[in-house]
Parts: sequence; structure tokens; C-alpha cells
Amino acid sequence: MIAIALFLVLDLGVLIFNVRISRQFESDTVQINAGGEMRMYSQQLTKALLTLQSETAAELPNQTSMAQISESVQAFRNALLRLKIALHQAGADRAADTPEKQDDADPETWQRLQKVENYWKPMDEVVVPLLATQAPAPEDVEIAATKFIGRNIRLMQLADDLTQHLESTAIARATTLRQIQVIAILLALLNFIFIVVKFVRRLRESDRAAETARAEVTQILDTVHEGLFLVTRDGRVGGQHSAALESLFGRPLRPGEDFRELLRALVTPAAFETAKQYIELLFNDRIKASLMEQLNPLRKVEVTASGRSAYLDFEFEQVREDGKVSALLVTVFDVSEHVRLARALASAEQRTKTEVDLLLGILGQEPRLLTAFVTAAAEQLVRINADLQAVRSDARAYAELTERLLRALHGIKGEAATLKLETVAREVHACEDGLVQLRGRDNLSGEDFIPVAVAVNAIGEQVARVKSVLTRMRQFAGQDEPTAANAFAPMLRQIEGLAQRVAADLNKRVRLEASVPDLAALPRGFDRFFQEAVPQLVRNAVVHGIESVDERLRAGKPAEGTVQVEVKPHGDGALSLMVRDDGRGICVPTLRRRLVEGGHKRTEDVERMNDQEIVATLFQTGISTADQISEHAGRGVGLNLVSDLATGIGARLRIASTPGAFTEFTVSMGA
Repeated sequence: MIAIALFLVLDLGVLIFNVRISRQFESDTVQINAGGEMRMYSQQLTKALLTLQSETAAELPNQTSMAQISESVQAFRNALLRLKIALHQAGADRAADTPEKQDDADPETWQRLQKVENYWKPMDEVVVPLLATQAPAPEDVEIAATKFIGRNIRLMQLADDLTQHLESTAIARATTLRQIQVIAILLALLNFIFIVVKFVRRLRESDRAAETARAEVTQILDTVHEGLFLVTRDGRVGGQHSAALESLFGRPLRPGEDFRELLRALVTPAAFETAKQYIELLFNDRIKASLMEQLNPLRKVEVTASGRSAYLDFEFEQVREDGKVSALLVTVFDVSEHVRLARALASAEQRTKTEVDLLLGILGQEPRLLTAFVTAAAEQLVRINADLQAVRSDARAYAELTERLLRALHGIKGEAATLKLETVAREVHACEDGLVQLRGRDNLSGEDFIPVAVAVNAIGEQVARVKSVLTRMRQFAGQDEPTAANAFAPMLRQIEGLAQRVAADLNKRVRLEASVPDLAALPRGFDRFFQEAVPQLVRNAVVHGIESVDERLRAGKPAEGTVQVEVKPHGDGALSLMVRDDGRGICVPTLRRRLVEGGHKRTEDVERMNDQEIVATLFQTGISTADQISEHAGRGVGLNLVSDLATGIGARLRIASTPGAFTEFTVSMGA
């Protein structure tokens, strides 16, 4: 620091010294020029006087000579004055530098100048009368010419001595000044060399420290198992990154590479778009990364690298400079093993929970109903597997198989939900999801039904688990529970529970009113029909018929909707089953619109159909009035299943409805 300050002082001194030298050279030049001018004008004045003398004697015009005399006299006086001023100024400058010397700095010069001035005064005096008139007297001209001829040579010599003295003084002063300047420049140069040497030494020390730090950073980056790198504001990868990134990403990471394109190749399009927006937010100077951490979409994200699937965890930290985010420090962890262990644990917990839920669900049910369900479901699954194996390889057969399987599975799901066998119902619902995706496809093949077969097998495992638990319960109990007085009473309790659960899921209130007498003789297949069809009709009533509490109150209805289930015997041995709700009824215009919007019917066909024909389409497969598919509705299978069940036992199915009042389904059977 001292060396730099000294260098600046020397530079400033040299600069000031150069200014002083320039001023001194200028003053010396003025003095030398003034001395030379006095010599020249003395000679010129003498010549002009001789010319005037001859012109006066010959009585010739003398204007030119007089003008030359006047100009020469004035020029000599001016040169003498300039020289005095220059010497006074030089003396003042030197006196300012050395205050102890108040007199003029160069007495010899002043002495020489005084001699010139003293020798000039008599000559100046004899010229004055000549300049006072345009026609000077011959005697005055003669006196002046004689005076100048006698004194001119001496005056010229004095002026020449003064000029030479000024030149030698200037040369000596210039030599001294140059020596001082050279010494100052040499000192500045030596100081500069000292600064450079010291700077280079420090630079080498800094380079060694930087190289050591760089080597340590490289060792760290080559050793850590996590991926570390920087992402700049323009989305580019920084020049330094850990070696683990190549194994994490499945390829080398190049400095300057676009991180967004790298991310696009690793994750799904949806995850990429979300991550892109998240990274843009992190570059907002007003947002702190700690507040955004919980929103990180790249936590335990699945990536595909080098043909293998892995789970990576990306963490982002803001790198700030002057309060602004200049880059992001990205840390990448391989959490594949952690995710797999967590999933295995969750799967084990889910299996345990499923077993417990299954056991609790079975404990609250009638064993007779469970036995009937297990038997019927197992038989139905056998038929489904047989259909899957025997289907013909053509598009129409695959489409018919899809609808047939949907109806069969929907029946199993409805009965399982009625008996609170949620594990079975969930498996069936998942299988239905796969079948719904096959609807309407023209290019179906046998391979498309492989996932369906796997799902059917999973349903069979759940049904077998129910059967196993039921068998163990019987072994512990030692005997079956006594049969209820009314064979339909247990089933009605289950149906009522189903209605309450569906209503709770939909934020509705409902009451089930049942009137089913104990019948000694039932038409063939009616008990099975009741167990499969009534849950479908009751669920349909709660989902599609019963309104929400607010809607019912606005319509002037009680907040609680009513679903009635009634079985009436007839004198001729016939039997009728009625399921009625006091809900919103069937809106035929809405149903017409759904038929067209869903692609089930053409507009012109719908316009030609009457209201009864429109309502009858509810029993066709795939037609539903639900706004969206849920666990309880939306597939257009339930009423189609009821229609098939009614046809299967030779019953007749009718529907009656008044918008805003009720909907009623009636099934009539002969003896």
C-alpha cells in the first residue's frame, strides 16, 4: 500500500515538474527572443537613420524612413519591456519556491540588461525629437545618425552578450531540470517494478491458494454421493459439478447445458411444466427458498435414465449477490431405496389394514348373506374367466364381452358394498375402470384384456379371503347363527346401511322405508334377484333421485329424502317389487341432451323418439345421467344390470316418474 502511494506521489511530482519545466522553457524562450530582437532592431534603427540622413540632405521624401525609425524604436522598447517582465516573473516563481530569496534570482542577467538599457537611453533620447515631427531638422537627423553610428556596435555587442548569457543559463537550467526529471522517472520506474514484483508474488500465492482450494473442491465433488451443481438465471448448468451426477442422470453433465432440457428428458411432461414454473419462482428476488420448499414438485420424483427407473430428490438453494438471486445451488439425492422401502412398508400396512377391515366388515354381517354372496360371486367370477378365454377374436365380440363383464362386475360390486365388504368393492371398481377405458375402441385385441384378467384374479383372491375368514368364524362359533324370522330382514338392514353410506358421501340425507312381508313361498330366483337388484335400485335412487338438503328445502320438501322398498304378493301367486324415491324425478329434456352429447344417439334420432322411448334408454348399457364417474354412479351399468336380472327370472320391469316429485321402479313376477 505504501509502495502504491509512493508511486502515485512520484507520478504526481513528475507531472507537476513537467508543468514547471514547460513554463520555464516558455519564459526562457521569451527572454532569448527579446534579447535577439533588441540586437536586430538596433541595427535596423541605425540603418533607417542613415537612410533618413541621406534623404534629408537630398531633400527627398522621408516617410518610409520615418516609419521604419518609429517602428524600430517602439519594437526595441517593447523587447526591453518584455525581457524585464519575463525576468521579474522568473524571479517571482523562484522566490515562491524558495521564500528566503526575495530578490531576483539571476543578478548577472539583470546587470547585463541594465548595461543594455543604460547604453540605449542616450540613443533613445536623440530619436525622440525626430519622431515629434514629420519633417525633422537636418541638424537633428545628423546628431541622431552620428549618435547611433558611434554607439550601435557596442549596443549590439551588449545585446548579443545578454542573449548568449540567457541561452547558456537556459541550457544549464534545462540540463538540471532534465536530470531531475530522469531521476524522478527512474525512481517511479523502480517503485513500479517493486510493485509489480510484489504483486506477482502475491498473485502466485493467491494462485497457489486458489489451486489448493480448487483441488479440495474437486476432491469433495468427486467423493460426495449427492449431485451438486449450479443453475444460472438463464437456466444453464455451471462449470463445476459433482461426479455422482453422471450415475444419477445416466449420462455426463456438460457445463453450460440447458438444465430445463435435461429435466424435460428425465421426468413426465406434467412434472416438467410444474418444475419449470417452480424454478422460475425461485429466481424471484422477493421469494425465499425456505418458504417454497414444501411446494417443491421434484421431491421423490420418478425419472428414467439409461433405461432404468429411479427416484430422485432435488433440493434448491438460492445463491444471492447484492440481495439478488444470481443462481440456484441444486442438490440431487438418489432416494430410490428409500421410496421402495416406504412403498413396501405402506403395502404391508395396507394389507394388514385390509385384513382388519375385512374382518370387521364380516363380523357385523349376517353369515347367511355372506355365504350367499361368496357362493354367487365365485360362480360369477368363474363365468367371467370362461368368457375371457372363449371370446372370439373380432371387434364385435370384444365389445360385447366388455359390456357383459361390466354388468357382471357391477352386480358383484353392488352386493359387496351392501355387505360393507369395501376391499372387494374397491377391487371390482378398479377392474371396472380398466373396462370403461376399452369401451368404444374399434381396435380391441386379446392383449387389451390381460389387465382385466389380472384384476379379476385379484377380485377372486379377495372373495376367497372373505370365504376363509367366514369359515374360521364358523369353526369358532361351532354352528351357524339362527335364521331370522323374515328372510329379507338382514338384507334390508344391509341395504339401509348402503343407502346411508352413499348419502353421507354425497352430503345428502335419506331414510329407507321397507315393507317386505314374510312369504312362505317365493317365485324361483326372486331371493337372489332381491339381493342383487335392490341395492342397485336403492343406490340409483340416492345418487340420481334424492336431492341435496338445500335443493329439497328450496323445493318445499323435507330435508330428508325417502326411499321406499315394498314387496307385494298377489292373489294369483304373483309378486311385485317396488323401489320409489321422492326426489327430482327424471328430466326427459336433460336425458335427450345427454344421449346426443355422449354420442349414444344422433340428434335426428333423439328428436323422433317420444318421452317413453327416451326414458327406456336408461336401461341400455353406458347411459347415465351422472355428471362424472364415481364409486357410486356414472358408468351406465346399474340399471342395465337390473334389466338383465329381471329378464333372467322372467320378470317385467317398469319405470314411472314425475319431474320434481318421484321416480318409481316396479318389477312384476308371475307365480
